[in-house]
Amino acid sequence: MTVQVKDITVRFGGVTAVKDVSLKLPPGKIVAVIGPNGSGKSTLFNAITGMVKPAAGTIEVDDTRIDAMPPYRRIGLGLARTFQTPRFDPKVTVSEAVMCGFYPVHRTGVFSAMLRLPKAVAEEGDFRERCSDILDDLRLSEFRSLTMNELPMGRVRLVEVARAVANRPKYILLDEPAAGLEREEQRMLSREIRKLADRGVGVLLVEHNFGLIRELAEHVVVLKDGAKLLEGEPETIAKDRAFIDVYLGSAGR
Repeated sequence: MTVQVKDITVRFGGVTAVKDVSLKLPPGKIVAVIGPNGSGKSTLFNAITGMVKPAAGTIEVDDTRIDAMPPYRRIGLGLARTFQTPRFDPKVTVSEAVMCGFYPVHRTGVFSAMLRLPKAVAEEGDFRERCSDILDDLRLSEFRSLTMNELPMGRVRLVEVARAVANRPKYILLDEPAAGLEREEQRMLSREIRKLADRGVGVLLVEHNFGLIRELAEHVVVLKDGAKLLEGEPETIAKDRAFIDVYLGSAGR
């Protein structure tokens, strides 16, 4: 039971964005992918979730090969993600945005929902209750009736995390979830990520905040120019001269 990425390569024309990258994401573990801008982090996420097609390599979820599957089938296998730039209709409310996260796991059809049949009503009630719990966990309840364009970017990112966890994924990929968050929001996000892992969810985290990574991740993969530079435990990575030079520069030295 794991997400297994083996020797993935992604090319855009003559540019190789990711080259021969492998990683493993077990259930209940937090793995971080870090590196400077342009190192291939988001492209790797896009390859795993089906947004781009790899030129080489394989991707498996729980021993099922998925690198040729469309994104919706990968969601059905338990993958969820957030994006570096959150994607929402600015006119929907916070509650509506999170409720969209339940769509991949809804069981009743449009016909049942339109006629308000008992099963559809019961399912909707369950989703609304779970939505309320998620909003409480992420301290978004007071914003539930606001539209997305009324929120600061930090709160928008938290709503995207809320939407991603709504369908109870087995594995979740978080692309810079702490960007733009205030310190207290970051602490709250850190607690929620840890709670996800404690419930058995595998978390793949792209994040520039290395302090957050040291706090959360059990394993770190460092990318440079699309290739894997280093991998290991956060404390070991933090002391590696190659990491310091590439990721922290002279300030790290």
